[in-house]
Amino acid sequence: MYLESIDRNLIVIAIYQLLLFSVLLFFYGYSKTTSKKILAVFFLTAWVYYLTLGMYYLGNLQVTILIYHLFVPALLAICPLFYLYVKSLTDEKFTFDNRKLLHFLPSLIFFLVNTPVFAMLSPEQSEWFIIYGFTQTGSGQILKLVTYISYLWNYGAFTIQIVLYFYLIIKEILQHKKKIREVFSNLQQKKLNWLIWCTILFFTLLAINNTLLQTDAVDNINIRVGYNIAMVLITAFLGLAGLRQIDIYNKIADTRTDGVKTGESSIKPKSHNKCHKVADDTLACTHSDKYVALMLSEAEKQKIIDLLENIMQTKKLFLNPELKITDVASEVSLPRKQISQAMNEKLNDNFYNYVNRYRIGEAKRLLEDAEFNQFSIAGIANQSGFNSRSSFYTAFKNETGVTPNQFREKAMLQ
Repeated sequence: MYLESIDRNLIVIAIYQLLLFSVLLFFYGYSKTTSKKILAVFFLTAWVYYLTLGMYYLGNLQVTILIYHLFVPALLAICPLFYLYVKSLTDEKFTFDNRKLLHFLPSLIFFLVNTPVFAMLSPEQSEWFIIYGFTQTGSGQILKLVTYISYLWNYGAFTIQIVLYFYLIIKEILQHKKKIREVFSNLQQKKLNWLIWCTILFFTLLAINNTLLQTDAVDNINIRVGYNIAMVLITAFLGLAGLRQIDIYNKIADTRTDGVKTGESSIKPKSHNKCHKVADDTLACTHSDKYVALMLSEAEKQKIIDLLENIMQTKKLFLNPELKITDVASEVSLPRKQISQAMNEKLNDNFYNYVNRYRIGEAKRLLEDAEFNQFSIAGIANQSGFNSRSSFYTAFKNETGVTPNQFREKAMLQ
């Protein structure tokens, strides 16, 4: 009785929690971004699924029967929604267009097929199916058909979704972790490490959920209590992290100072391009972005590097802790893809490391200057363009092999 009471309370908590996060994400997030709205719909969909399942274990069998036609569509929409949430965070050009709706085609198909078939069952047959139909084949043509449909989505569509979307999400996040080093000089709240762990835990829970639906193990009170505890904890973690997560690519615009998209420029003139001078002998030309990377010669890449070094030394752009490659692109009136290519191929490095080397150079200068001895390490980090003490420590030690304190102590002895 004690475990059953805990189980019932956990189910109620999970149901209210899912609905609460859905409302909070949609109305009270830091900003009403597309990603938060998708996550809000995800929580609402999960609420429909868990409400249907939870009512059964709370003893409200009739409610479960009444809303069962929403159970399968909700379950088959959970993985696509989670994937689109991740995609909205990691793809700077993400828009929710009609093509995204194709992800919900299995959900729609099973709704259109399962709903009318299930409605044809008698009250007695409906009750039998809800209690036994996921593990046993009923008698009678309609009941058998409903059971076979449940086998199809449970053993087939949902299982495939778990494997497919787990792969797509992990792939998307890993690609994102590489990409942000080409775009940002500050990676705080952009690496999405929390989302990798959340994805692993969430899909593990889905796999367990699918196994429980296919067996009688779901009726084991110990297993169910463990599952519900995991459900409450994981959804709470995802909801709170989703509320705090920034819109990573917000206002990333690839434009020059004259308002023309930098992706439409090229450093070297071609016979079919219109060109103009941007600095010394460097030329920017209107050009299709897909060919930009193929047109840079070694001399042109070196000119870009020289231009970047000049702008960093004279204007000290690296002191801006939120500096992005698009900011630099605007300063030098060049496409960001050309800047990335020059850094990658001439310096064998990315934008993040390139900017932080200038910041570390500035930090070393300040640490060696007696006038800045009264500055704390956090103060030196701030004066050098770092936005946090921890990121400064990590970057400084990776670059110099010693901590900022050790470097300062050594400099004072000389």
